[in-house]
Amino acid sequence: MGILLAVIQFALVPVLLAVAVAIRSAGQTKPLNVVDYARVADPAALHHWAGNRLLLLPSAFLASGIASWQFPALALLFLGGATLACLCVAIWIALGAESFTGTR
Repeated sequence: MGILLAVIQFALVPVLLAVAVAIRSAGQTKPLNVVDYARVADPAALHHWAGNRLLLLPSAFLASGIASWQFPALALLFLGGATLACLCVAIWIALGAESFTGTR
């Protein structure tokens, strides 16, 4: 079971990396659903900032996948930690998007 969880974590790394790069290069589009784009002054800067934070997620899943591979008995704990990192980054982005608001 632990090795299977490690493989799942490794499989999530390229997916999360693609999402982070896509958000980082989103330009003027509106891919973030936690952001009120009517209040955002510079969406491109917001996406660049958010994409950089989202790059932490593939790193977290890679690290937890390696740890799960080495210690299969603790794989569920490592997966939980990486999942908690996702929640923290989402909150960070939602709260940090407020610094990109301004008048249009």
